[in-house]
Amino acid sequence: MTKTKILCSLGPKSEDPMIIKQLLDAGVSAFRLSATHYELNKLIQLITLLNDIRSDSSRAFSIIVDLPGSKLRIKLPSNLESLELAEGETVLLAENELQTSKKQIFLNEPMVIKQLGKADEVLLDDGKILLRVIKKQERYVECVVERGATIKKNAGVNLPTIKLSIPSFTDRDKDTIEATANLSVDYYCLSFVRSPKDVQEARDFLDSLELKSGILAKIETKEALDYFEQICSLSDGIVVARGDLAVETSLEELAVLQKMLIMRASKFKIPIIVATQLLESMVQKDHPTRTEVTDIANAILDGADALLLTVETAIGERPVLVVETMKKIVQSVEQYLDQLGMWFDVRRKESSADSSDAIAKSSYEIARETRAKLIIASTASGSTARRVSYFRPSCPILATTPREQTYHQLPIIWGVVPVLVPEVYSVDIMLHVAIEKAKALGYVKPSDTVVITLGTPCGVVGTTNMLKIHVVE
Repeated sequence: MTKTKILCSLGPKSEDPMIIKQLLDAGVSAFRLSATHYELNKLIQLITLLNDIRSDSSRAFSIIVDLPGSKLRIKLPSNLESLELAEGETVLLAENELQTSKKQIFLNEPMVIKQLGKADEVLLDDGKILLRVIKKQERYVECVVERGATIKKNAGVNLPTIKLSIPSFTDRDKDTIEATANLSVDYYCLSFVRSPKDVQEARDFLDSLELKSGILAKIETKEALDYFEQICSLSDGIVVARGDLAVETSLEELAVLQKMLIMRASKFKIPIIVATQLLESMVQKDHPTRTEVTDIANAILDGADALLLTVETAIGERPVLVVETMKKIVQSVEQYLDQLGMWFDVRRKESSADSSDAIAKSSYEIARETRAKLIIASTASGSTARRVSYFRPSCPILATTPREQTYHQLPIIWGVVPVLVPEVYSVDIMLHVAIEKAKALGYVKPSDTVVITLGTPCGVVGTTNMLKIHVVE
């Protein structure tokens, strides 16, 4: 198992139950389902399938539903599947179809057109096409094509020069959550987050349904950068969604921005997922480019908890090979974390007045000094395991929990192996159960040293207050 977790998106090439099982065998820790590309009935069918596979399997994995959010997309005149836009020509961005000989395109949210003004930029299809507004009318804006290409219907739209008035958490998002509320979804990805208010609104909606699913905030807008820390404080994880983020900012900034976002988010002890174009060449080919391998290595050394494959496993010809390739790359890079992971040394030198952080840091230090084979983190909510993971120990972290929800949410955390254990109310019994589980799973054998963190009273969230060095008998 890799410590940096591999997440994959399901799609037409990977929906078959046998393929899903092969992906698990290859090293997948979570499956993402895009509610943008699935009708609700199909989405429910696939979540049910994943739950069935999970109940029949001894391996933990997370189920993630990616909500559509407020993504702007283009529509074309009813008789067109695509439209060529050449540099220098003009095109109308209209609320609805006009009687005109000029080329025209529309938006799925027509009211946004009223917000556009002269000189504003309109980017289409991840920035492949750049339009600039040159004239504003009541029902449309006229744009000049500054960078041309052929555009297909439903291509994405970015408006980096204006602040959108449409909500990030949409009615369609709410409908998706309600339809899947009883299906054990572990995380919902909140798309196009622009402010902490968006995350809080989603949290309140989950609370109204009494759902304990986590929220993963996708960082893909320029506005989100202004409120990044506040967004992290309200989220259960973040996704550095590099496709739209690069369009909203710039390609030149993206590499440094990724590093800065990972470093800043890590302070909150939440999982950080890097996504988009990790192995995109493998949609068609059977091997990655050298640039992709280097990109993956940098994400790991930056401190990403997980790497999310999207089109590579959703529509790529060889989804299992993609995951196997990713696993080989990750395993190779992880050998050098202590030598090259400079941010981790900075983390380990930080001081904290928080007792749980102090115990997590001590567990890392003692495990290193004693050359422990394993750190066992007894956790109710998963917080203890995340705190230990923050320090990037060289040995695995076995997270024992009696809570099924926690058990299914932990697979995306760096270095963590979740284990479901019965609820116990005695420290001695808890220790015995944890050690026996570790032995049964092959992580330790007699005479091995293990570092254990736990809390009393047992089973209460936020009570990690004990650390023990144990020699396995």
